[in-house]
Amino acid sequence: MNPVRRLWQQLSPNFLLVFIRLILEPKDYTIRRKAVLNHYRNIDFSTLPQQIREGLKFLRFHKYTPLPYKWTKKYDNHMPDVFRDKTNDFLYVMFEGKRMYFPKSFTATEVVWAVRAAMREQDPLSPHLYLTSGFQPEEGSVIIDAGVAEGNFALSVVEKAGKLYLVECDQGWMEALKLTFEPWKEKVVFIEKFMSDMPGERTTTIDEILDGETNEHFFIKLDIEGYERKALSGMHRLMAREKHVRMDICTYHHFDDFSLLKSVLENYGFVCRPTEGYVLFFHEGEEPSFRRVLIRAEKNI
Repeated sequence: MNPVRRLWQQLSPNFLLVFIRLILEPKDYTIRRKAVLNHYRNIDFSTLPQQIREGLKFLRFHKYTPLPYKWTKKYDNHMPDVFRDKTNDFLYVMFEGKRMYFPKSFTATEVVWAVRAAMREQDPLSPHLYLTSGFQPEEGSVIIDAGVAEGNFALSVVEKAGKLYLVECDQGWMEALKLTFEPWKEKVVFIEKFMSDMPGERTTTIDEILDGETNEHFFIKLDIEGYERKALSGMHRLMAREKHVRMDICTYHHFDDFSLLKSVLENYGFVCRPTEGYVLFFHEGEEPSFRRVLIRAEKNI
């Protein structure tokens, strides 16, 4: 990131940054933000959940964002130190004392944006928060992280893992992940495929990954751009075994994901605990909607 821009973001008052960002909001963001406000203008405000009301109030005076809440503003000026590894020319940041690498194509500015987004998602108040003090992998668990991206979730649990499977279909991210997890290569398995309900040349399943694993404790995180329902259809053998399984499943990529995935998990015998709050989801051709974000699910032996 340009040093002058970095200094400006660090020293400028927050209200001034908010004002300037709103003025400089990209045109497509402005169109989305106004469309969301117009859509909800025809709905009785008092009938909406408190978090949705807060989100709509936020959007009146802030640029469009999928997490339109006041607590996210503290990350707008966050400036992580970005380093370049001279041995391979990849950029990285330090995350929980560990190097977290980014794809070769990323600029320093893109790294900053990616880190800010990851930190917003995993803020203690975020509905996208994967782990809490009471919801963690057991020590020595077999862990699957499907939809790894930068790898912040996997880095936060790698020390606990007996074995860690990283499922990521993007080649650029996979190259970076192999650098990030080099210190733990003896227990990390890299799978450059799509998670699905059937194994194939470009796909894999939970059952295929865990075939032969005898561990009693499993932790599975699914954030795979709408393929979560297919992934759950590919774990029948795991569900037939008497194992302790915890799962994080994203539920916002399709309009009916939350109810459908919750039903599937409960039919498998899981106790489901949805996170509090919503994400604003608005893609071309769809009506804007605030959607439930994540289910933490647990099935005991």
